[in-house]
Parts: sequence; structure tokens; C-alpha cells
Amino acid sequence: MNESTARDEVFRDRKAAINDFAFGAQVASVFDDMVTRSVPFYEEMQRMLVEQAVDFAVPGTNVYDLGCSTGTTMLMLDSKLPKDMKFIGIDNSEEMLKKCRSKLEGFGFNRPHELLSGDLNQGFPIENASIVTMVLTLQFIRPLHRERLVKSIFEGLNRDGCFILIEKVLGEDSLFNRLFIKYYYDLKMRRGYSDLEISQKREALENVLIPYRLLENRELLLQSGFRYCDTFFKWYNFCGMIAAK
Repeated sequence: MNESTARDEVFRDRKAAINDFAFGAQVASVFDDMVTRSVPFYEEMQRMLVEQAVDFAVPGTNVYDLGCSTGTTMLMLDSKLPKDMKFIGIDNSEEMLKKCRSKLEGFGFNRPHELLSGDLNQGFPIENASIVTMVLTLQFIRPLHRERLVKSIFEGLNRDGCFILIEKVLGEDSLFNRLFIKYYYDLKMRRGYSDLEISQKREALENVLIPYRLLENRELLLQSGFRYCDTFFKWYNFCGMIAAK
């Protein structure tokens, strides 16, 4: 097994103390396995993201992947979008960016692109964009900063550009939220995670990953100025949304 597919065992052993989840070297080394096993229909959501992006792609414009992690989304988009579109990946983890650079190089990624370090809590300039993607990233932005960030995405998109957002979400009421979380943990167990791994990761994420309800995300997009917004994917407490300027 090569490095890019190393198995996620970050929380396998019992820890004396659980620190806040961070995208450091240990997580970066197993991230592709972690996200594939932890996120239901991850590959299908990525496929759907690409399918929709194709219809909004404009030659000569920029594609931004905010929270680009190991570069999976950029690699998926690369073969389907015009080669004169520049890809810009932003992440606040140097270890993830290092992994991303190595992965893109390994796949022969040769279109114009930049990989930049940036804290999205502080915002990031978006220019000449026809597509902006955030895959499981907005949930890690402090709620205080989300409205400003989404507004800056809207302002940086060209007319008729799209924003594709994939997020973990809360159920619309406490009954279904509890059930959806239970179904999600059942899926993780089917994919080989133990009770200990699930509980320790949940504790690590408690103060770091703060999801909104789907309708709250929809309201955020519309209030930021997007003309249209729709949900293209929903599985219990995960969703994919697309908004057009």
C-alpha cells in the first residue's frame, strides 16, 4: 500500500487525552482513506460535483478549491474542464498542501495552477472565477466568519458562476438528528471503524467541526446574493448544494 492510500488508524489506540482534531502530518498521510471511509458516497459526490462544474466552466477563468486538502477535487476536475482554466487550491495545513503537491505531480497534473496557504477564517480574495468548490470545508470555518467568507465567494464569482458546497449537516430537528447520527456511525462501523475510533474522533471534532442545518446553509447562500440554490445530494447528515450567481 502506497502512502496515498495508507489506512486511517489515527484513533485506533486509546488516548489518555483527546486533543482538538487537526490536519497535521498524521492526518494528511491517511486522509484519502479517512475521507473515503468516513464520508458516505464520497466518490459519487465528487463525480456529481464535476458533472455540474462542466456546465458552468468558462475558458480563461479561474477555478478555486477552498480547503483543497490532498487535491482530489482538482484531479477529478482536471480531465473535464478546459485546459486554459487556472486551478487555485487553498488550505491552511502545510502538511496537506505538501501531500497535494506530491499527489498532483504523481498524476502528471500540468495545467496552470497555484497551491496557496491561507486561513479561510480570515477570508481569501476570489477573482475571475467561474467555479468555486468547498468540499467538507465550510463546517470547519468558525460560524462568526462564514457569512463574510460566503459573501466574498459570491463577489469573486463572475456572472453565472457557481459555488458547489458539500457539507456535513445537522438534522432539522433533534429526533431525526439523533437518528441520522446513529445511521452514520453504523456506516462507519461497517467500513471497519471501531467504537473506540468513532468515539475518540467525535470528541476530537466536537469543538472544531460545527455543522449547520441544510436550511441554514441554504439561507446563508441566498442571503449572500446567489440567485439560485438547490440540493443535489442528501444522505442523512451529509449534503451537496449548488448555488449560481
